[in-house]
Order: sequence, then structure tokens, then C-alpha cells
Amino acid sequence: MEILREKPIVDAYHFDHGVTPDEQTQINVGFVPLVANNPEYPENNTLLGAQLEFKIILQNFKISGQVRQVNHIVNRKINSPEDLTQEESEELVEPLFDILRRLTYEVTEIITDEPGINLEFNSQHEQPQAE
Repeated sequence: MEILREKPIVDAYHFDHGVTPDEQTQINVGFVPLVANNPEYPENNTLLGAQLEFKIILQNFKISGQVRQVNHIVNRKINSPEDLTQEESEELVEPLFDILRRLTYEVTEIITDEPGINLEFNSQHEQPQAE
């Protein structure tokens, strides 16, 4: 799958000290085919939005927010998220997880005045782990 990516957008990234006992990590990944505004946009390409919403509970704090990105899928029509394989979904959302890792490392390094927390994700359905 050939992907041309637009610049990722961080809609929100929030850090909170303190966690209530009932709070749990939640990671939601979504994809939506978009309509191109340009009438000359190639008919056999797909404009696909990817979004990562997260609330991650780590130690005595939580991070939450949303990151998104528009992707151009070359020479392939995608009408719904079900048209993507698990591997293709992970490939599309990987840059968003990378931004989440980078933001979390930098913010936790500044806040704790120690080396930042490295988040590791094995797949979009697994819980993050801090190193």
C-alpha cells in the first residue's frame, strides 16, 4: 500500500497528576474516508483520515488527548475501515503513536526532572507499557 501522508495534527495532549482508582487506559483508533475538495483528485486514490484518541494511566498520572492525520492511499479505493487489514491499519496509525511516544517522553522528562517515560505499543489493541 502506497501512502502519501499529510502533516499530523495534535488536537490535544493533556497531562494530569493523580489518578482515581477506577480510571483505566483507553486507546481508540479510527479511520474515515474523506471527500477530496479538488475535482481533479485521482479517482483511483483514497483520501483517508486516521485518528488516535487516548487516555493512558501511568504511575500516579494520566495523559489524554487526540492526534490525527490525513493520508492519500495511492491506486486503491477504501470505502470503510473494514477494507483495511490489521497490518494496514497499524501502518496507517504508526506515525500517530510515534507522536504520542515523543510527547510523553518529553513531557514526563520535564515534569519529573528525570529521564522521560518510554511508551511501547505492541499493537493498537494492547495496553501501553512504560520503560
